[in-house]
Amino acid sequence: MKLQATNTVTDQEFAQFFENKMSWITDDRMKQYGYFVEQDEKPIAFFCLYPVDKSSYWLRAFIMKKGAPFSLPLTIIQSAENLTYNYGAEKLYVQSRSETVDQLLMQLSYQQIPQGPSTEKQGQWWMNDHLNVDKVDGYTQNVN
Repeated sequence: MKLQATNTVTDQEFAQFFENKMSWITDDRMKQYGYFVEQDEKPIAFFCLYPVDKSSYWLRAFIMKKGAPFSLPLTIIQSAENLTYNYGAEKLYVQSRSETVDQLLMQLSYQQIPQGPSTEKQGQWWMNDHLNVDKVDGYTQNVN
């Protein structure tokens, strides 16, 4: 698997991943700060790593295609941790709306917090301020 920065793909390629149903992408920064996770040169997932401030990022969204590997949420979270660390930041925020993701974040030593970088009230907010990138080795990044 490899990462493809979405700011390097055409608007048509970006929209094609979402099957041209772009209504939920209301913020142009989703493409600017987004990444596709590719397998066999085809995008199988999207996530947005949104800067909050100089020391923190927010894993703002992640979307997987049907039939994606069951381990993909872990790969996405670890990729976001690695990118956050490489950008020189110290904190990664994640907002979860499912018990499964809550359990995964708990296993990854994220701390549940009362409020994250958004005022959105749905779901649970989690934060990791002890990024350990030694555990991340499952992808390569392609930014061109």
